[in-house]
Amino acid sequence: MNVRLTDDVYLDLRSARDWYDEKQDGLGDEFADLFFTIARGLPNVLMHHSIDKTGYRPTRMPRFTAVIYYDITDSEIIVVGVLVNGRSSSALRNRG
Repeated sequence: MNVRLTDDVYLDLRSARDWYDEKQDGLGDEFADLFFTIARGLPNVLMHHSIDKTGYRPTRMPRFTAVIYYDITDSEIIVVGVLVNGRSSSALRNRG
């Protein structure tokens, strides 16, 4: 099953990467690398994550205070957002 990232995810990633780089030089790159590792692995664990109140399946990123949200269709996994530092999940409305 293919994994597709929405345009919003790239905006979320850029924002999160910048935020983590402000905390420590290079931490943003580590965040992005981990994000892509987890996203590529979603086909192997996708049914382990239940749909939450957002209507999407969340998976927490180890080491970082971030959550990846995704949806599953018949043909692909669609990553709709990655929220950092308690950012409200209401930011996910109208995505996907």
